[in-house]
Amino acid sequence: MQKTNTRAFTLVELLVVIAIIGVLVALLLPAVQAAREAARRSQCVNNLKQIGLGLANYESSFQQFPTQTAHYEEADVDGNGQSWMVALLPFIEQQALFDSIDLTGRVSDGEGIVRPENFPALQAPVDVYYCPSDQAKGTTVDDAWLVEGIIFAVTNYAGVLGPHNMGNASIFGGLPDCHNFSYGFRECTGTFWRHSHLAPVKLKSFTDGLSNTIIVGEVVPEFDSFKYWAMSNGTVASTHAPLNYLPEPNEPWFGWPDQWGFRSRHPGGAHFLWGDGHISFVDETINEIVYRGISTRAGDELVSEE
Repeated sequence: MQKTNTRAFTLVELLVVIAIIGVLVALLLPAVQAAREAARRSQCVNNLKQIGLGLANYESSFQQFPTQTAHYEEADVDGNGQSWMVALLPFIEQQALFDSIDLTGRVSDGEGIVRPENFPALQAPVDVYYCPSDQAKGTTVDDAWLVEGIIFAVTNYAGVLGPHNMGNASIFGGLPDCHNFSYGFRECTGTFWRHSHLAPVKLKSFTDGLSNTIIVGEVVPEFDSFKYWAMSNGTVASTHAPLNYLPEPNEPWFGWPDQWGFRSRHPGGAHFLWGDGHISFVDETINEIVYRGISTRAGDELVSEE
């Protein structure tokens, strides 16, 4: 019988093969990660499109954009704390969730949006309200202003308030703070603010043009203590701060006037929904005057997204 000689890999050859595989993996990994981020960005855009379609259908039904009510008494109105995102639920295929929320009563009495029977809804992760790039889905906060201890699910999108100086204390300045009726303002220059039920926004108020006005943009809850979808205090942001500015992380509410800006996990900028329904990626290097100008409905600024 003839004996067959077999040759095994030497240790050196094995190490070379392992090294080659390691190099190939290192070369492929960035491409894989880029492909995954492209898919996540695409989903972010799709979510904004769904929000935009929901807003268009809401406006068609009620001839105004969804409004908000502060979570404290304001102008003799019971503060039930309803956000525009709650009002939008039936128009983004979340009718059952909307029907489970009882908004009667005042937050100061432990009713309105914070009724105990609403707690499961407050913590519900609504897919359309999250951007996969941030991976915030499932994250909650329990330190919402005036209702500490109640758990809210966060969101990656916020309505555009305008270029207002939050608390009149931001290091970035801007128009006077408008988000409290007690400051003497019934409305802000953007599309959404905490007490917008006092001055519902209608299409005719967009004298700058719907295609020239951003109405919803991306936010990152890690860098903003006030981003939760169910209550009116958590669903707006201002363009007073530079796009993608990163303040100190929540400690909590650390430097809150500077937190209330728009930002994303995407390199170089963030996605915005415009009044006419189109979505665009706004570069973080956008000129300050232009950025603030595109956030107002009727500022008469001669600006565009370009």
